[in-house]
Amino acid sequence: MAIVAHRLITLLWACLVAVACGSTAVIEKPNQSRSAATPDAATSARCVQLQARHVTPCPPANLALEHIAIHNATRGGVPDATARDEGMAYLREHALYDWAVRQANGDAFLSSGALVPPETGRTNIFRAELKLFADARAAGGSAHISPLTTTDITLVPVPPALQDAAQRDGLQPSQYAWVDNQAGPARAWIQTPDGRSRDEVRIADGQPHPILVFGQVRDDPELGSLWYLGGEYGCLASIEVRSVCGI
Repeated sequence: MAIVAHRLITLLWACLVAVACGSTAVIEKPNQSRSAATPDAATSARCVQLQARHVTPCPPANLALEHIAIHNATRGGVPDATARDEGMAYLREHALYDWAVRQANGDAFLSSGALVPPETGRTNIFRAELKLFADARAAGGSAHISPLTTTDITLVPVPPALQDAAQRDGLQPSQYAWVDNQAGPARAWIQTPDGRSRDEVRIADGQPHPILVFGQVRDDPELGSLWYLGGEYGCLASIEVRSVCGI
């Protein structure tokens, strides 16, 4: 969906507070050590297909999903079973993000259009991550991101007025959006060729950074069912966004 479990740009823009909402489902905890792709013909063919779409590097096919609670606060607007399925799609996108920011050339994946329209990624959702990678490359060094931790996600209705505002901001708003309840610790830094580190972002343990994430479920033939991102706001961006986030 962040830098921590969902989106570094929010860390740079806002100091946010936590969200509490609805009914719950729980998903499997991630284990990066189990994320290596099996080097078989199907995996190779999948990576070839992704490369043909200019989606690189090729992520593992078996990325584990995090142990994150899924809440439905749509008050009947979306059935619980549908909300859970859409939550799984969100967590799959989230796992791909978390994998990408840990890759040496992860910015290529973030800007490929696999998770978000490239322009929205460049100007909104992944703006800070892409800048970090570019700055590190310009310095002859490497970018490193240890993302925020998402503790739960809540599906909420988005009022038409906020959808209109998001559209004016160049985003692709949706009728329903996820409140991604993130918190520190998190860190983003550049490692220079002489071995020194330069912190760009450092978030304290437990510091909350919730965001409101627009999008829709998209069935990707190589990446699976994803919440395809349409843009995001920090939950303290305005009184209206705070209200939608439940703050």
